[in-house]
Amino acid sequence: MNSAKIHKLEKFNINIEDRRIFIRLGYGTSSGNVNDQTKKIVLKAKNSLPSLLQPSAVFKILDYEETNKHPIFKDAKKVALCICTIGIGLEEASSKLLEKNEILDGLILDTLGSEAAEDVARQTDKYIANIAKEMGLWPSKRFSPGYSIWDIQEQAYLFKILPAEDIGVRLTDSFMMVPRKSVSFRINFYKEKNKTSRSFS
Repeated sequence: MNSAKIHKLEKFNINIEDRRIFIRLGYGTSSGNVNDQTKKIVLKAKNSLPSLLQPSAVFKILDYEETNKHPIFKDAKKVALCICTIGIGLEEASSKLLEKNEILDGLILDTLGSEAAEDVARQTDKYIANIAKEMGLWPSKRFSPGYSIWDIQEQAYLFKILPAEDIGVRLTDSFMMVPRKSVSFRINFYKEKNKTSRSFS
């Protein structure tokens, strides 16, 4: 185990636009296509979020030499590895609704959970990117196991490096995370700006 500092984040301001929920539900980009019943269920589900979400993230920033030197880390000076989650509460509440045959309610709550998990990942990504900039390095876009050349089995490496249990996340034998509304990723820190495809304002 390397000696890199463990960073833990627990303060998140989750803000989910209705538009994103409606798109996920298949209504397209116009809220005018959404019926009143669905809008009411979305509002009810959003109001329940504060009691259901336990957002948190844990990450480490490693020197390239401390990594397993997978090609996904190529050319990086440093690499940030991260796992974040919204906890198990929303997932359990959604499952209970589905068990009671309240299908639309359960689906909408589950959809909100997916957006909330992505929002936590976005906020953590921004936080880590700012650290890279403070180091005088250029952060890459975040990238998760299971895409392109980074096989889903590489989840095991992240869980070896990071104390995921500190935020209540575990890995199954099939390399899926529990709770399901969890996100893992890496951000490379480069010396040269031209190595990253991230946009900078």
